[in-house]
Parts: sequence; structure tokens; C-alpha cells
Amino acid sequence: MQLKLSVFALFVSLASVNAAALSARQSSSVSISSLLPPSNLKSKWTTLPGQPNALPLDDSTLRPQKVLTALPHPYVTAPDGKTKAMKAHFPKGSYTFSHEPQGGLSFYAPGPSSVNLETAKEAWFGYSVFFDEGFGFQKGGKLPGLYGGDTADGSVSCSGGRKDTTCFSVRLMWRTGGAGELYVYLPPSSVDPKFAPNDKLCDIPNSHCNDAFGTSVARGAFTFKAGQWNTISQRVKLNDAGKANGELELFFEGKSVISGKGLMIRGDGKGKIRGIQMQTFFGGSDESWASPKDQDLYFAHFSAGISQTL
Repeated sequence: MQLKLSVFALFVSLASVNAAALSARQSSSVSISSLLPPSNLKSKWTTLPGQPNALPLDDSTLRPQKVLTALPHPYVTAPDGKTKAMKAHFPKGSYTFSHEPQGGLSFYAPGPSSVNLETAKEAWFGYSVFFDEGFGFQKGGKLPGLYGGDTADGSVSCSGGRKDTTCFSVRLMWRTGGAGELYVYLPPSSVDPKFAPNDKLCDIPNSHCNDAFGTSVARGAFTFKAGQWNTISQRVKLNDAGKANGELELFFEGKSVISGKGLMIRGDGKGKIRGIQMQTFFGGSDESWASPKDQDLYFAHFSAGISQTL
């Protein structure tokens, strides 16, 4: 009996080691090219360890503004046991920021002053996200992205069903089963017909447009996987004033998966990229979107760059 128990204990120990090794393999090393695909950026910053001049992942780098103080964004070691990450917690039943219990995190981040995104005509923003093993995606939730508009204060208005011709936001969403998409607020043609070029996003396969909320672009073009790092990068190119030549693009694991061209992201020269809309939450506008259990996700490797200036 003693021998059988010893053999069983050895089997359990080996199984645990193998599981840990599998997790480590799944946490494949993230490359700077998957976060910032261009090699000729005019300026950039990154928190990816091992890169020249890598910055610390903390508030001194991100410089949070308009923080929803009820929701902390602690910097912790991710479940892979080695990566410093920013943690978002979702209590069971949480959805949006206007319902109890609250979950996720919310603030706006200009990033380091050495890379002023307000000077960018074309900007890039990349990061990695790790969903807990067994993460319950439910119906969906929001992830960070670039935002902007005519004024610093007015730029934060394009979310939560508020559509305006003087602001824009380009976030991401996960959907049921981890299906990914771009989730955007661009100036709507319903408010001003000159923004009709933005309606062409609705023509991209598996896109969903409505008058009440943002536009879901190319839903399911990629899939987030739980229990490992997922690396994304987005490109926003502002249109010339009065012209429909703006562009949006999303890369997943270094591969371009969503692209939209011929857009009017801003109405005139006052519109600028202002920074990062650092938000994540479940929702959706009702409790059918709520987190099905207490769970977490983690962000790391934040990076941004400018490829063209205004």
C-alpha cells in the first residue's frame, strides 16, 4: 500500500510539472514586432522587458487621468508566474460601470510625454492580454484602445452610446467564446451626412451597426484564448481635413486581421489622437452580459508609437 501511494504521489507530481510546462509553452515570448509592427517609427515607447529603453509598467509610464477610483488597477505578477501585469478584477454579476458590483478598470492614459500622441497623424498601440484559465466570456466585454477628438475633455465622450461628430474611440471587444472584434465610435452620418464614408465599416463581413451604441467591426476575425497571452496591435490613421482617407487596422499575433479605409475619423484639423482609453468591463447594457463568476484578466507589454505626424 505504501508503494502504491508513493507511485500515485509521483504521478500527481509529474502531472503538475507537465501542466506547468505546458502553461509556460503557451506563454510564448512576445516580440516587439507583434506590438508595434513598423520598424521605422518616428518615435515609440514600450514596457516589453528586454527591449532597449524599455519603460516600467506602472503609473509613472501610463500617467492615468480621469481614473474611476472605485476600481483599482494593481500591478501584479501574472498567472504565468513571471510577467509583471496590470490586473482587472470582475466580481460575479458585474457589468458596465453603473451597476453594482462594479468590475474591471477605467482611466485615460496619454503615456510618456516623450511620445506625444497628439502630434500623430498615424499612431500605433499594442499590448498583451491574459484571460484567466477557464475565463467565462459570457456575451462580451470591452478592451482598451486609442481615442481622440477636437478637445481634450470632449474626446472622452464617445462611449456608452454617446455618439458625437467631435470625438472617436477605437477599442476592442471580446464576445461569446472569445470572438474578437474592433469596437468603434466614429462621427456618425446620422448626425452629419458628411460622415457617410464611415458607414462603409458596416459593409465589412460580420460587422454590426446600430443607432444606439458603437459599431462592431469584423466580429470573429480572431479569437482570444484563455490561459495564455494574446497580443494585439492597432493602427489609427487620421484623415486629412475634409477628406475621407482615414484608416483603421488591427493586428492579432502579428497578423493583420481587420482593416478599414476611406474613413472620416475627424471633421477638421482640430481632431487629434489624445491617448489610450484604458477600459475593460463586461457589457453590454443589461445583466445578461454580467460576469458569470469572480474572475480576472491581466494586461502587459503596453507599447505605442508614431509613424506619421500632423
